Amino acid sequence: MKNYLVNNAGIYVTKLLLQGLSTDHHYHSLPHTLSVREASVEIGRRYRVSPEELEILELAALFHDTGFTRQYDNHEDFSKEIAVEFLEKEGAGKDKIEAVKEMIDVTRLGVEPQTLLQKILKDADFNTLTGDYQEKAKALRHEWEVFCQSKMTDAEWLENNIRFWESHRFYTGEGLAMFGQEKRKTLKKLKREREENFTTTLGSNNEQNELRFALSNSKSAQMMFRTTLRNQINLTNIADNKANIMLSINSLLITFGIPMLLPRVVEDPRLALPTAVLLVTCVLSIVNATMATRPVKMEGYTDLGSISKGKTNLFFFGNFFKMNQEDYRQGLKEVVRNAEILDNTIVNDLYFLGRTLGNKYRRLRITYNIFMIGMICTGLAFAFTMAFL
Repeated sequence: MKNYLVNNAGIYVTKLLLQGLSTDHHYHSLPHTLSVREASVEIGRRYRVSPEELEILELAALFHDTGFTRQYDNHEDFSKEIAVEFLEKEGAGKDKIEAVKEMIDVTRLGVEPQTLLQKILKDADFNTLTGDYQEKAKALRHEWEVFCQSKMTDAEWLENNIRFWESHRFYTGEGLAMFGQEKRKTLKKLKREREENFTTTLGSNNEQNELRFALSNSKSAQMMFRTTLRNQINLTNIADNKANIMLSINSLLITFGIPMLLPRVVEDPRLALPTAVLLVTCVLSIVNATMATRPVKMEGYTDLGSISKGKTNLFFFGNFFKMNQEDYRQGLKEVVRNAEILDNTIVNDLYFLGRTLGNKYRRLRITYNIFMIGMICTGLAFAFTMAFL
């Protein structure tokens, strides 16, 4: 039997999108919402989620893009408002409303899903790969040009697509099974198109092929830099949270777990080996997690002579907190006055932030590997000592 709440929501959302979206909403349209709903239900059923969870999943899929009827940027905030208005009117419980709001919030770019339902919705929202991908990409490009004033050349748009799908990942095994093959085909086709374009352009005049950064005149470049910076900041927060989790877990094991084991080790010396393995695992995990979150070394001073070379970034506090105000003011004026230096400053900021982020995730991966292997070795050590010693 069809859930009455979902049924009413489907009717409401259909009417809202048909009447509220403009003719320029080529991608975020009713067909997209219905496809996300269909994919969410399919993945949810494959995981055999409960009827209550399936209802929340379906409601979130229906409302996740309704905010586009009010505003394009940060539409998720308005999508939540619309969902709350409808669900309260329908008499839905507070827990259900909060669950739907959290699900909608996770559809933002750069937000990592935590629960299974959130992961399902995240994967379903990227079913763009099915059907005619080129037409869907063209529709999204049109929206960016109209609503974000982001106009890219064909080469820039192609590169943007490739970067996105290279960084994208599916969060559920069923999502990967449903869309993974299409993603590989699409990415392969996009890269082949890039190679063909590169070969065609290679023989043209070198001056025409020179890469120029002109952020002051390029809305698309500004948007890409803002998006990249925001994503890197979000990823940094995620990495720090994961490192804090490992610090907390291993600190608790050392604080409470090891002291509880010590009396047993005295009674039964065979437990010394697995206890030692556990202790070493915790210490190494804490060291690497601390290294991942440890602030980088900052000089706090920038030579004014290096500013004209575009090799520094005076917008980062670590490069000026030891400078006097007059030198900083003079250096900043030079950066703002010269568009080329300003462009180089922004590029340097993204580059070094990316390097720091890469090192952070490398340390974090080592931490999780140490913890995983250490726990396995601890378990095996306990089993071995009990069985053979």
